[in-house]
Amino acid sequence: MARFLMMTGPYPGHVAPCLPIARKLVERNHQLVWITGCRYQGEVESTGARFYPLPEEIDPKGMEIYEFYPELKRLKGLAQIKWWIKHVFLDGALREIDALNAVLAHFPADVLVGDTVTLGPYFRSEMGGPPSACLSVLPNCTPSCDTAPYGMGLLPGTGMLARTRNRLLNLFTQHMLLRDVNRYANHVRRQLGLEPLDGPLLSTMPRKISLTMQASTNAFEYPRSDQLEHVHLIGPIIPQPDNTFEPPSWWADLKTAKTVVLVNQGTIANILEDLIVPTINALKDQQMLVVAVPVKEGDLRALPDHVRAAPFIPFDHLLPHIDVMVTNGGYGGTQWALAHGIPLVVAGETEDKKEVAARVEWSGAGINLRKQRPSPEDIRQAVREVLTNPVYRENAKRIQSDFAQYDAPRQAVELLEALAGQDMG
Repeated sequence: MARFLMMTGPYPGHVAPCLPIARKLVERNHQLVWITGCRYQGEVESTGARFYPLPEEIDPKGMEIYEFYPELKRLKGLAQIKWWIKHVFLDGALREIDALNAVLAHFPADVLVGDTVTLGPYFRSEMGGPPSACLSVLPNCTPSCDTAPYGMGLLPGTGMLARTRNRLLNLFTQHMLLRDVNRYANHVRRQLGLEPLDGPLLSTMPRKISLTMQASTNAFEYPRSDQLEHVHLIGPIIPQPDNTFEPPSWWADLKTAKTVVLVNQGTIANILEDLIVPTINALKDQQMLVVAVPVKEGDLRALPDHVRAAPFIPFDHLLPHIDVMVTNGGYGGTQWALAHGIPLVVAGETEDKKEVAARVEWSGAGINLRKQRPSPEDIRQAVREVLTNPVYRENAKRIQSDFAQYDAPRQAVELLEALAGQDMG
């Protein structure tokens, strides 16, 4: 039996992927304490883990992320990524360390487990703590000679010319564009009594983590000839079926409609005018049923005849009925659609969305509109192309087959057990 201390960002897309792993750890008789946002206490405790709250200063408690961090509203692309790193990840790490220390005082963990947005576990490991493991629930952001810098949404390319471009862009980005981020990281590290990093944050910090579990596969993640040895692709993490779901009154319409299009904006970048409203307008004259999620009651004044909306529908119930998914590129939802062999139309430029959209384009499983707010005509043409050109569905089915070979919770737990020095047979 080992003791694991997990910390995740207080966001649905970061908590949900960890739930199956937490259950598996507890099933295998390990002790688990999980630090995250207070609104997730019930979900955490349902796994058998012990819950401990994040400090209030870094817990939105259900508040929209752009209200909790209003500075993010006016930023996109690299500028937004820089703000996330400096003022959410790095500033947050100082508070995270306090929470970790409070638990470690009475729970001597064998492994610290974090996600992509929590730097606290990795810094705490450097400060004399146990080894650290990262569950990466975002596209792989480790710099590589085979990929362009994270956040640009550029395809990796092939051949010597592409590798030269990637190398030059990475050098310029890490040493010039992110120079202020690197300085800020060392400022935070000094406050923690840690030595300055001997290189840029994004290329140096991943090497200090003992284990990284990337929640994807080679079918949807760029190949890297210089992949770090401790990085393991474990497959997408598909949440367990929701057996409590009660279908809405319009559920039977999914079975009678000739074509069903899902438009989904996830839980963070959810301004309806960006994607849901344009999609509704784009398909109003088409013989298609549009399902819009998440849409709270009152968000849309009156639903057209071809639209059904809900604040939440479990994807395991909804996706088997979907022909095309229009999405802003949330990593989890996109991979969940691909796990069902559904082709995609993607439009998003905030957070990690550019990188997810680029991977959809690279894999051939859909169309990348390369916009935050596409026009109805952009969406209509893309949906029509995805429906009529079989190559998109064929590629989505190829990825579905690849995903099916993985059992992410089991592989994650076995890697964590090995890191803790446990041989569970």
